Order: sequence, then structure tokens, then C-alpha cells
Amino acid sequence: MKNNIIPFYIFMLFFLLSNTINAQNLVGPWKGELEIPTGKLTVIFHIKHDNNKFSGTMDVPEQGGKGIPIHSIKYQNPFLTIELPNLGIKYVGNVLDDDNIEGTFQQAGASLPLHLKKSLDVILEKPKPQEPQAPFPYISTNVTFQNGNITLSGTLTRPKENKKYSAVILISGSGPQDRNQEILGHKPFLLLADQLTRSGFAVLRFDDRGTAKSTGDFSSATTYDFANDVVEAFHFLEKRVDIDPQRIGLLGHSEGGIKAAIASNKVPAGFMILMASPGVKGKDLMLLQKKIIEEKSKVPPTIIAQNQKMFGEAYDMIIRKEQPLDDRLKEYFKHQLNAQVSDQQIHNIVQSLSSPWFTEFIRLDPATYFQNVKCPVLALNGSKDVQVIASQNLPAIEKALQKAGNKDYKIMELQGLNHLFQDCETGLPNEYGKIEQTLSPLLLDEIKKWIVFKTEQ
Repeated sequence: MKNNIIPFYIFMLFFLLSNTINAQNLVGPWKGELEIPTGKLTVIFHIKHDNNKFSGTMDVPEQGGKGIPIHSIKYQNPFLTIELPNLGIKYVGNVLDDDNIEGTFQQAGASLPLHLKKSLDVILEKPKPQEPQAPFPYISTNVTFQNGNITLSGTLTRPKENKKYSAVILISGSGPQDRNQEILGHKPFLLLADQLTRSGFAVLRFDDRGTAKSTGDFSSATTYDFANDVVEAFHFLEKRVDIDPQRIGLLGHSEGGIKAAIASNKVPAGFMILMASPGVKGKDLMLLQKKIIEEKSKVPPTIIAQNQKMFGEAYDMIIRKEQPLDDRLKEYFKHQLNAQVSDQQIHNIVQSLSSPWFTEFIRLDPATYFQNVKCPVLALNGSKDVQVIASQNLPAIEKALQKAGNKDYKIMELQGLNHLFQDCETGLPNEYGKIEQTLSPLLLDEIKKWIVFKTEQ
């Protein structure tokens, strides 16, 4: 799931004014170097400012990290604060002038000086080979729709002929995602929208609440809140004269598959496509994900076993809704880890585990919703996915659909593909940004063949 169900402790392996300044002066690439025991790490913040709101991405070239979404950028003269809470990262800098920011980079209890310079030598990356380029042979329109007082912004594409089209709503995975689901230089939802629109469909993709041009608070939202945003996207489409309300489908990637299932219990979805959707309880998913990634990362078996027990018990505390949860988890991890980590590191662990999204995700059982899904379903997983493991989740989805009495489904494990549906070597997250392919042609072909067949019936 920016990433699409990658827990903070995996990324911790990868990233160990005096003058008056206006927002425009902060826009652009800012580059600095972190001094770490093993050498230097380059950090680049790309800052944008639109509609009185900051947004941006972070690159860490030595780690293959590109286009990592920044959750929050705040400027209160003279201080700039950049936060990526999913990764436990916070940067606070004193903006000295138009070209220099002096500050501190914090993560996992560590605090390192980081001087940023407005960087003219940061070359804009070339688009990935599969990234669609204008002009497009279809109509593309920026749209907005409401969920209460939240404005959700997106893009609707459709062929040029004036008629009612079958439509697909693209639903992102976990973490703050823009309408293209941009991650590490890739724009998989832009590619999917382009391919499906060229195949004769209308496609709606939208920024998550509190992300890019959508309003609302991402940090306080849960899977259920995001599913309600999908419900409103469905209602938005079914009122349009260019959309066939009987043929509006949902396509969810990773956690987006659960959002699709929850939404389909509230709206009459015409079909559903699941890309690496969880099918088991959040606790079981996260424990196996952690185990597989640690095994592939050559973590000693004894440590893996200890982590399974430690985090399994912590997840049980969340499931039991022990209160006050923050204090109970702090006490628990302090006892388990003794003096191995600092109080700040324990605070970071607890902060991640006790967030509204994570606590609800750990308790959530997708089968509750999949067992009510009656529409045609295509469920896909990559054989090398280490985040949503195919052997654990595809059978669970099939079992739930069978319980629903649904006989119109197709379950496929696509060989050699990772969680982002790229052809890969190991499937580990540290490969994602290094792979030039955005989506495997195998995936795109399977989706197009299935969706065309189902909507023409």
C-alpha cells in the first residue's frame, strides 16, 4: 500500500529566518547530506505550493528512494517543518535565505544535522518508460466531489464519443496517495487510467483526503473513512450523463481492495478488480509480511521469532482495545526491549502502532465484507509479493466469495511480480524504485481482457 502497507520498521532499515520569505521561495528541490556511520546519505526534498498549500516528495538516491510522498509541510517564519510520519521522519529547519536552510533530520530516535541548499543541479528525472504522455486521444477533466465537508479532487478520463460509458474507480492503498498513486518515480494509476480509457472506459482517480488537492485530515482517518470516500466517488459518477450507472466498477490496490469491498457493501458495484488485496485479518497480514521481509533480508531466525512473538502480543493488545493504549504499549515495549532502544525509539514505535488507521487495520477482517460481494470479481496477486503474500490472501478472498455464493470470480497469481506488479528479482521494497517498469504488461493484459469481457456481457 506510498506506500502500500509498508510498516515503519521496514523503512527504518533503509534510512537510518531571519529574513522574510514567501512560499514561492521555498518551491523547488532542496538537497543536503546526512553524515551516518556507514558514509553519507543524500536527501532531496521537492517542495510544491498550490492553492495556498504545500506538498512534496522526498528522494534518497543511495537507497533507491524516489518520489516518496511527504505527508505534511508547514512554514511558520522562519521555520520549515517536513513530516513523513509513516517513516517516523521529521525535519525542522531554520530558513536562512532563499538558498539555505539549516536544520535537524530526526528518525527512530536519532537526530542528525542536515543543511539544505536550493539545488540547481538536481536534474528532473525522465518519466518512466511506460508513463503516458500528452496529447491523449481521450477527454481528461479535473473534477471534485464532496464527502460531507471534505472536498475530494481527481481526474476523470473517458473516450471522446458522446455516450454512456462503463466506469472504473481507482482506489489507492495505504499511506497518503495522490490520484496517480505516485511512488518512487512511478505513476501506476496514471498508466492504468490511460490503458483502460484507451480500451473504452471512463476512469476516475482521485487524491486521498488531506493529500495533494483534496481537503480533510489524512492522519485521523481509518480504512472505513477512505471507503466512504469511495462511496461518494461512486455517487458522483452515477449522477453523470456520460456514465452508465449500472456499470460502475471498483479497482483497488493493496488496502484499496478492502476499501472496495467495504464500499461495495453500500453501493451496487458492477464489478470489482483486486490488485494484491488483503484477504485476512490485519494482525495476520502484518505478522506474515514482517516475517517474510525479515527472512529475505537475512535477519537471524531467532530475532524473527522474537519479533513475531513481541509484535503479535502488541497487536493482541490493540485488538483487545486495552486502555490507555499508548501507555500500555509503552510499558509493554519498554519491558520487552529493556535498554536495547531509547525512550524516543519506543515513543516512535508506539506512535505508529496506536494511530487511528493502524489500530483499525489490525482489528479489521476483510472477509466480513468480501462475503457480501455478489458482483464479478478479478483477484490478482504477484507471486513475489512480500507485503500481501499471495498464498495467504488469495485463498482467503476465494473462501469469502464462496461464502457469498458468488460464482463469478477469477483468482490469479501472476508469476514473478512484486507488490507493485513489477517484474522483479526478490520482491523486496528496496527494489521498487530501481525497477524501470511501472506495471507488468502481463497485469495490464489480464485486467483489460477480463474487464472488457465482463462489461460486454
